[in-house]
Amino acid sequence: MRILFAGTAEIATPTLKALYEKFEVGLVLTNPDARKGRSKELVASPVKKMALSLNIPVLQPERLRGQALVDVASYNCDVLVCFAYGKIFGPRFLSMFEKGAYNIHPSALPLLRGSAPIQYAILNGLDSTGITIQKLSLGVDEGDVCSVFRFDLDGSETTSSLSEKVSLLSAPLAIETFTKLENNILSSHPQEGEVSYTDMLSKDDSLLDFNEDAKVLHSKIRAFYPWPKAHTIYDGKVLFITGVNPLTHERREHSIKVGTVVEIRKKQGLVIACKDELLIVTALQLAGKKELDYNSFFNGNSKIIDSILGK
Repeated sequence: MRILFAGTAEIATPTLKALYEKFEVGLVLTNPDARKGRSKELVASPVKKMALSLNIPVLQPERLRGQALVDVASYNCDVLVCFAYGKIFGPRFLSMFEKGAYNIHPSALPLLRGSAPIQYAILNGLDSTGITIQKLSLGVDEGDVCSVFRFDLDGSETTSSLSEKVSLLSAPLAIETFTKLENNILSSHPQEGEVSYTDMLSKDDSLLDFNEDAKVLHSKIRAFYPWPKAHTIYDGKVLFITGVNPLTHERREHSIKVGTVVEIRKKQGLVIACKDELLIVTALQLAGKKELDYNSFFNGNSKIIDSILGK
């Protein structure tokens, strides 16, 4: 079975490597190199770097039409496996694969369809999430389900840590699923249950409002790490809050204004008053500066105690 693997992000690299070791990966499709950093140097995607290290041919079309279709067809792949690619496939493209086209999606579909399922699993405070391998369809994440792996969340996950977990769990699920496909025993079924969607997130979404409950802010801080990082205003500057301790459920005293940095607690963090409870943060970063643990930050910014964030 000859696979075309379409992917771009780091989360997809363990699955690409696993498929390469088990099957024949005839081609990798990934996004064009992007300019990054202050130097604006062109940087290859993580999937491209992995493919080149495995000596797999790589194509990086801007659009999936015209010559790109001719180029893809020339590699004679009979199955498409997509994971965090970043482009939409049209009907002509999907029809090119004799054994079908499949997508690896980091949620238990039909929950959290769309572009940000990992972030929304955290934002929504879910107790569990999953990974689904589905048939690709023209509707966003609407295809039939071939396999699902579900796992619990403990409330400490960040987008960074949950993405890493998904990346490692997806590889064995892909091997199991596509071995069944190779042996012509893979089955699928329509999605069942409640449908929910996720939107593309932006920097504006990461602004913290301490008039919200501590639980909501706790989720935002974790969901927006490592990008775009939850932020507020301190002393007229943007302050990113990048780490948080588990909720203690300590009620805010009504005499303490919302957003006040109440104190620094030894071996815990900086304590911030929210609408209902206290929030303990463990890592902070002033715009243009390095990310610091709360002790290091406090040593250089001791006046933060009794200040009101967001003003």
